[in-house]
Amino acid sequence: MDEKAAPYIPDDVYPLHVLDHNPVYVDWVMRFNDVLDADMLKKSLSRLLEIGDWRKLGGRYRYKPDGKLEIFCPGSSAGDRENVSFTHEVIDSNILAHPVASKLPLKTDGPSVQTLEPNFRPFDGRLNFPKFEELTKHDIPPISVHVTSFNDATIVALSWPHHLMDAMGGKALLSAWSLVLAGQEEEVPEVVGAREDILKNPEITAENDEEFALGKSRMGGIGLLLFQVRFLWDCLWNGSREKKVIYIPKETFKKIEDQVKEDIAANVSGVETAPWVTENDILVSWMGRVFATTEQSSRPITILNFLNLRFRVPLLLRTPGILLQNICVGTYTFLSAAVARGPVGQIALENRRHTAQQGTDEQGRRFMMSIYKDIEEGRTPHLFYGPITGVVLLVNNVIKIELIKTVDFAPAVIRTGEDSKTRKNPLGSMVSYYNAYLDGMYDALNTLVMYGKDHADNYWIGGALLPRAWKAIDEALKKL
Repeated sequence: MDEKAAPYIPDDVYPLHVLDHNPVYVDWVMRFNDVLDADMLKKSLSRLLEIGDWRKLGGRYRYKPDGKLEIFCPGSSAGDRENVSFTHEVIDSNILAHPVASKLPLKTDGPSVQTLEPNFRPFDGRLNFPKFEELTKHDIPPISVHVTSFNDATIVALSWPHHLMDAMGGKALLSAWSLVLAGQEEEVPEVVGAREDILKNPEITAENDEEFALGKSRMGGIGLLLFQVRFLWDCLWNGSREKKVIYIPKETFKKIEDQVKEDIAANVSGVETAPWVTENDILVSWMGRVFATTEQSSRPITILNFLNLRFRVPLLLRTPGILLQNICVGTYTFLSAAVARGPVGQIALENRRHTAQQGTDEQGRRFMMSIYKDIEEGRTPHLFYGPITGVVLLVNNVIKIELIKTVDFAPAVIRTGEDSKTRKNPLGSMVSYYNAYLDGMYDALNTLVMYGKDHADNYWIGGALLPRAWKAIDEALKKL
C-alpha cells in the first residue's frame, strides 16, 4: 500500500510588527553536563518550525517594495530547504581537559568574574556566521544552532535576530523545542499574534489621561546633540567594553541582600516595615554603585532597565498561547552623582521608585506609543532620557523567566557527563549559559544582563563594561 502523501503546504508571508525592528542578534551559548544527540536536536527543532505559526521562525527575511521587512515562508515546493541553520562539531576530549573549553564560565568555590575570551568563538556559533544583511540577500534561515560535542559535555549555541522575538519568545522556543524532542507535539502551545500585532489592539492603544512620566526627561535638540557628542568622545577615549560573566553563589547573594536591606533600614525612619525591594533592585544597586565609583565623580548615572509588557498589560496577561514578538520598553532610574556613589540602600530605593512609577500598565503603553509615533513619522525610536551629562548603564533582567531551568533535553542524552553524586541539575538540563555578542554590538555600551539562577539557586550575570569597572566589581566580590 502506498504511503500517504504529505499534506501540501503553501507559501506564506508574515509581517514584522512595530517593535520588531532590531537587527541585533541574541546569542545564547548553553552548557550541558551531558552528551546530547545532535541529530535529535536538529530534527526536533526543525519539526517545531513546521507546526502552525511557529513556521514564522523558519522563514526568510526579505524587503518589500516600500523598504520594510517581512518574513517569507516557502511551502512544499521548496523541497528540502532548511528552516534552521544547523552545524555540529565533535571534539574528542573531556571539556575540562580541553585547553580552551576548560576556561568557559563555570561555577567556582566562591564568587568570581570570568572573562569571555576571544578564543571561545568556535563555541559561540558557526565560523561563517552571517551578518543580518546577508540573511536578506541569501537563502539563510534566521535561527542558527551550533552544537559542540565533547566526551562528557555539550555546548549548544542558539542565535537569532532580535527582529524575531524577545527573551520571552526565546524561552517559549526552548520550551516548545523540548516538548517536540520528548514526542509531545500535542502539548506545543499555539502561536498567537504572528500575523496581527497584538500591540495594535485598541485596548492597548487607547489613550489614557496619565501624563507620560518620562516626557519631561526626554532629551532633544542641542541637549541630545551634546549627549551624543559626549558619548562618542567616551567611546574614543575609553575603547571597547570587555565581555565577562559574574558567578554569585546564593550565600554571597544573601550577604549582598542583607547589606542592602540593613542599609535601607538604617536610613529609613518613621515606618514600621522597611520598604520592599526586589532581587533586581538589590543586584542593580550593589553593582551600580560599584560601577559608579569607577566613573567621574561629577557625572550622574542613568540606569535603563528593560520592561516586558507581558507582565503589565491586562490584555497580554490574559492572552492564551505564545506571543513571538518583541514586547519590551524601558524604565529609567536617574541617579545624581552623589546618590550613585552613596549608600547602596538609597540606590535600591531609587531604582524601585522609578520602576514602580514608570512600570505600570498605563506608563508602559505610553512609552510604547511614543515609539510608535517615532516610527510612523520616519524617525529612529527615541530612547534618550535623563541628564545629558549622564553615564548610561543598560540592565536586562531575565531572572524571572528562568531560562536555565527551561530546557529539558533529557530524551537526547546519549550518556551523562557528570557523576550523580556531584551534579545539581536534572538530566539534560542546562548548567549555565552566556551571551556571545556575535555581531559585535554593545562594544560601546555599559551593559549588565541578569541571566538568572541555576538549579542550585546561584546567580549568573553577564555584561560588557570597561576594564576598570570589572576590576572594581571583582574586588568588591572578594571582600564579601
